Amino acid sequence: MGRIGARLTGGPGRTAADAATDAATEAPVAPGRVPLAGHAPWIHRDALGFVRELRHHGPVTKIYIGPRQVHTVNSHVLVRELLTVQARAFDKGAMFDALRVPLGEGLITAAAGARHLRHRRLMQPAFHHDRIAGYARIMSERSLARSAVWEPGTTLDLVPEIHRLTLDILLRTLFADPQDPELRTAVKDWLSVKYHSMRLALSPLHAWAERLPLLAGWRPPHAGPLRRLVAVQHRIIETYRADGRDRGDLLSMLLATGGPDGALTDAEVTDELITLFLAGTGTVSASLAWALHEISRRPDVQRRIHDELDAVLAGRPPGFEDLPALVYTRQVLTEVLRLHPPSWLLMRRAVRPVTLGGVRLSPGAEVFFSPYALHLDPQLYENPDDFDPERWSHDTAAKASRHTYLPFGAGSRLCIGEDFAWTELTLALAAFTAHRLLTPAGSTPVRTLVGTVLRPDRLPLTAHARPS
Repeated sequence: MGRIGARLTGGPGRTAADAATDAATEAPVAPGRVPLAGHAPWIHRDALGFVRELRHHGPVTKIYIGPRQVHTVNSHVLVRELLTVQARAFDKGAMFDALRVPLGEGLITAAAGARHLRHRRLMQPAFHHDRIAGYARIMSERSLARSAVWEPGTTLDLVPEIHRLTLDILLRTLFADPQDPELRTAVKDWLSVKYHSMRLALSPLHAWAERLPLLAGWRPPHAGPLRRLVAVQHRIIETYRADGRDRGDLLSMLLATGGPDGALTDAEVTDELITLFLAGTGTVSASLAWALHEISRRPDVQRRIHDELDAVLAGRPPGFEDLPALVYTRQVLTEVLRLHPPSWLLMRRAVRPVTLGGVRLSPGAEVFFSPYALHLDPQLYENPDDFDPERWSHDTAAKASRHTYLPFGAGSRLCIGEDFAWTELTLALAAFTAHRLLTPAGSTPVRTLVGTVLRPDRLPLTAHARPS
């Protein structure tokens, strides 16, 4: 981390015991706070290094985003307490208020409580095992079709290719007829701005805008694309409601489910569709890209994947029924999501007085925690920077604490589409690797872009025919 690391190591003579004593009533402030901006300059310069360093200052520390005070939880024990034991003392937090502008008010951004539980319960049937088996056929077919255009001996930047694939799969699983040109245009326009949502949430300008009357009317440039996407979705929903058929897609399930509190309204359905657009494109495409990046640099890992795919598939296309047998492929993906968790920073806000790790939090107190920092904590994972799928072998994985691995969140906020994502990632990875060897192209390192998700800036790979 260079100078950032030096600024975050604490003052001379300060010990961990000192920090623990301070934390009895109030958390220590992380070094490096800048007037007006707080710690935002360090976050924007090296966000991932910043969150990793915070654990050196105690299990709970304070940082500032402009004038906004935030408590960061750096201990997996306290993360577990935050997400389970004291979960009802927290909602999503003020930062998600900012994210509601580009993302709507679906499960990702909705506050905790009755509304969130109702939406989750009504959406659950769309992700039932039998429905995902149906979606898996689309995932496999589209992944094979997209990978088939990659001829041996040619080089492609896989980032745009994977983005097209995941968007194609998402539209075909959400809508029985995904070819509506207005829909595709509206989705692409919205996707072009939603990646900046996390930077907005971590912006000191946004924090000051809430306090200064002169900035009260300031709004980010996200509302237009969201408004157009919502309008197109309302038109499609009207068509579905008039028709009344189950078309076998996710939208049909969202419209058909109901319960004691009634069904989802059209406005609620559109918000949940936005949630699915975010999770089904950004998180899955980034994770698949990182998986191909990691295995392309490791012939031994790639060889083991090939051996497993040959034994399980025997040359046929992968299907939903093959997933339990693809054990090593799952280990590889598990390790990819440890090193590159899509949800690298998560947020909560206290809704009542609560004590966390000896630190007293008042109602309205903001809390951050980083799955990325937990996943690379040397106290939790041996050689945490190494890519080692073997750490997820059955015996080793069984010993891991549930709250040391959080690629899809945990507790009541566990991603509802986790099984959907694992299915898509496994089938797509099999399609891209089964019949080709992958090697990196060029010497320029792949950089991590830190936004709503962690994604590679580019991924140039060369495909080679597998030796017979």
